[in-house]
Amino acid sequence: MMKNTTIVMALAAALAGCSTSRHLDGTNLLHLSHVHRGGGKLERPDNTLETFKWCWENGSALECDCRKTKDGIGIMLHDKTLKRTARGISADLAKKDVSKNVTWAEIKDVDVGSYLKELNPAAADFSNHRIPTIEATFAAMKGHPTYLCFVDEKGAGPEYIAQKAREAGVLDQVYYTGQDYSKALDWNKATNGGKTLIWIGTWPKPKHDAKDIARFEAHFEKKMDEMRANGFKGVSAVSLHTYYDPKADEQFVPRVSYLRKIIDEFHAHGIPVCSIPFEGGDSEDVYFKLYELGCDGFSTDYPSVMFSVIRKLKAGAR
Repeated sequence: MMKNTTIVMALAAALAGCSTSRHLDGTNLLHLSHVHRGGGKLERPDNTLETFKWCWENGSALECDCRKTKDGIGIMLHDKTLKRTARGISADLAKKDVSKNVTWAEIKDVDVGSYLKELNPAAADFSNHRIPTIEATFAAMKGHPTYLCFVDEKGAGPEYIAQKAREAGVLDQVYYTGQDYSKALDWNKATNGGKTLIWIGTWPKPKHDAKDIARFEAHFEKKMDEMRANGFKGVSAVSLHTYYDPKADEQFVPRVSYLRKIIDEFHAHGIPVCSIPFEGGDSEDVYFKLYELGCDGFSTDYPSVMFSVIRKLKAGAR
């Protein structure tokens, strides 16, 4: 009897040691993978309805950014101003704070797609892309339960986004997204348990040395402690900002050992984990490595690369 008990205890210990290689639900959570700002870096314009539809049609979710205009219209726009993405407008309008000084009527017909051609000469012509309202975005999701939207709140407020999602009948498809855990709790309250995604990361881009590794992991621990103190209440999913350099002695920042530890901790609370490789994300290899570490999904600035990885994982090709 004692011998059998010892064997069982040893087996349990061995399984516990392997927990970092497991996922919450195989490849079934890959639908949580999403494209940063909808279009990533070079493939599609930021935060446009055409870009969002492209993501959904490729079987991916998307992350978008919501703020309000001066007259209170919710729009999908990452930056405070139009300087980076708008073309064909005056220099004065381009530098104005949209939420403080610009009305919807002033910007609803502005070209926010042509800028991509300047960054990527091989890109198609996206000059017909315009800034979408939150209503138009949620309306496009209606009737398509697999169309998920991770809304990174840029001042619109959790209650406002919840109201618009509820009015559109897509509340179950919307994840309130950001690094502010207290706002995620506000969303959770406003939606009676609605979905959230907390992202954890900091800047500037790290070197793969002891100093920057310590800086990143200290920031991660600070964010983890906020959630730990509340028993991870209100957290539906997380996205970890990672940096990958295959030539470095420590290839990942945060380190592999640290990533495994917190992925295990989230999994112990039933929380799926995504990761966006802000460095190395143009290679499929980094996504496979993140998956092997236990990540259940990804975020990306390189959509086509991520789409390919997801297809291969679902097909069991890796």
